[in-house]
Amino acid sequence: MIDWRTVDPTKLQPRFREDLESILQGSAETWVVTHGYRSLAEQAELWAHYQRGGPKAAPPGRSAHNFGLAVDVVLDGSVSPGLQPDWNTAHPGWTWLFDAVWQHPRLHSGRDFGDADHLEALGWKSLIPQGAIP
Repeated sequence: MIDWRTVDPTKLQPRFREDLESILQGSAETWVVTHGYRSLAEQAELWAHYQRGGPKAAPPGRSAHNFGLAVDVVLDGSVSPGLQPDWNTAHPGWTWLFDAVWQHPRLHSGRDFGDADHLEALGWKSLIPQGAIP
């Protein structure tokens, strides 16, 4: 199941969104999409925070989020009301997700570069118009 919470799925590239939904809807778990499309200004804020020691972030224009080709997700670890985030990537739900994304022909997991909750279109840079990446 997918919970879009505060993310607007219509800001994602349609093919990427379809691929993402086909994977996550096939899960027995509930997955909350915590981040989707980001403007360059939002990415600049995250990049500045990263440079001051915050969580990993790419420079503006160098993130698939800036083009609607990436999301961040978390496993909702409980049926209790409200989000009960489960970041334990050893949980069977996470293992299932990594395997499902690995087998998908157009999706890629950020697990390969230390950002396990990040899912993006495989080869996303080739999917954006030439000259759009600064």
